[in-house]
Amino acid sequence: MQNDMSPPERVQEAFTELMRWAHRGDVRRALLGSAAQELSTNDITLLRAITTHGPVRASELAARQGVDKSTVTPQIRRLEDRGLVERHGDPGDRRATLLSATDLGRRQLRQMDEVGTHLFERALQGWPDDDRRALATLMQRLAGELAGVPRESIPRARHHA
Repeated sequence: MQNDMSPPERVQEAFTELMRWAHRGDVRRALLGSAAQELSTNDITLLRAITTHGPVRASELAARQGVDKSTVTPQIRRLEDRGLVERHGDPGDRRATLLSATDLGRRQLRQMDEVGTHLFERALQGWPDDDRRALATLMQRLAGELAGVPRESIPRARHHA
């Protein structure tokens, strides 16, 4: 059956399987370690964005995620309550607040990345080095392409009668 499918159909099928796999509780724990129980996927994504792009305004984070600022505000509060993120004034604009990851936030993100990297090292250990490098390159390329797909161009789900 797979040979009868177009490359986009095969990618979609594989991507769906990867999403199912990544949402399993045991896999989530293997990918994230102890953070799997403490943080939602959105919390982790936001912490990563603040760590990577911070200090950053909440409005900029919302724009990066393609959501309204009111959507990220409660997530930011959860990260603050856990001591992973802190607010401070913007020296260039007294009315604005900037967000930065705390030492604890950076350390927790680093631990999650180490645990996840170890999982993929085990999963790919039997692969030739050239295949591992090719997969890494293609996955990064796909992630970049998907991030650039405008929301308006994504077709809405079709309802079948």
